[in-house]
Amino acid sequence: MPPAVIVAGIGLVLLLGAFLLRFGDGGSAGVASDATSSAPFSSGASPSTTAPSGGGPPALSGDMRANADGLFDRIMRELSAGDTARARFFAPMAMDAYRMAGELDADGRFHLSLVQSIAEEYTAARETAESILGQNPNHLLGLAAAATAAEGAGDDEAALAYHRRFLEALPSERERGLQEYQDHALILPEYEAAARAAIGG
Repeated sequence: MPPAVIVAGIGLVLLLGAFLLRFGDGGSAGVASDATSSAPFSSGASPSTTAPSGGGPPALSGDMRANADGLFDRIMRELSAGDTARARFFAPMAMDAYRMAGELDADGRFHLSLVQSIAEEYTAARETAESILGQNPNHLLGLAAAATAAEGAGDDEAALAYHRRFLEALPSERERGLQEYQDHALILPEYEAAARAAIGG
């Protein structure tokens, strides 16, 4: 059996174990359907070690990145429904999954940064976003995630700088048509509106 398959299998077992440990006796046996929508998040209740009601995590597969993205989609769906506590419950699982997924592309790091902010790990979230900007200083998702992390940490000056950079980069970056921009086409206008509101224009 190829080493990569063995590693993926071990990672799947570890992630499944993490799910079981986090749910314990208070978890739900239900499996959520895959979600395809995403939306900005807002702060709310503190994380809980007991699963809130409403179903368990998405079904696992042998693809760790697919597992991570499935959890990200679930978290975004919970936030869109206004259930911040449940979104935060799934956040540690998603962070573990992204760490097991190997080297992440810009889209994966954007997802991870948002989940870290949801978990109130703002320093880590900003570092993850900056890793995107280290490769492309004008990356719209990197700038949006960095602004989100800075705002969560209470660093309004840094957040404002990221918002300004986002708006300055927006016209040229849109024309690049990156796959991650297409995948998040619905959320970019919301980030634009948030940036304009932040700078007062």
